[in-house]
Amino acid sequence: VVLDQTAFFPEGGGQPGDTGVLGQAQVLDTHEKNGEVVHETDRPLAVGEKVKGVLDWEKRFDNMQGHSGEHILTGLIHKTFGFDNVGFHMGKEEITIDFNGTMTMEQLKELEIKANQVVHENVPFVITCPSQEELETMEYRSKKELTGEVRIVTIPEVDVCACCGTHVERSGEVGLIKVLGMIHYKGGVRISMLCG
Repeated sequence: VVLDQTAFFPEGGGQPGDTGVLGQAQVLDTHEKNGEVVHETDRPLAVGEKVKGVLDWEKRFDNMQGHSGEHILTGLIHKTFGFDNVGFHMGKEEITIDFNGTMTMEQLKELEIKANQVVHENVPFVITCPSQEELETMEYRSKKELTGEVRIVTIPEVDVCACCGTHVERSGEVGLIKVLGMIHYKGGVRISMLCG
């Protein structure tokens, strides 16, 4: 199902797509295809029908917590070591982040403590879409070269990153940030973590 407007987030950037309800249809997954959000449903809807969408808020908020917590930890790692996030996946059991450099578990544990201090400070997540001129003078993280409108997520003193994902309003909503482990992976490290 394709709608003229939607609040459902399509899978992208390592974050799963939203689920929920459109009218009487269950939304099983959400993807982007040819610039449109496609809602995979358990039944068809009539063309031209006006429907009310209801997100599976528990899943959405869990994704918001995880994605926002990842930004906090990744921002601190980038700020401390200069490493880039070169891979990100939000799974049902854990979040994994790949970096292009190595650190010790002791260093990671110190950053986990700092990340939870950021949560405790309840700082705002600031979402902006700067002009092309502003972008040219900004320092921000991005996994790829971007064109057109660029959405920037800023956590003051922690991270500035181009991101299309869903986030909490303030860091306190992330809840606990817990590092589960770290392995060496493709010349860098893969960190597994949970938030909430």
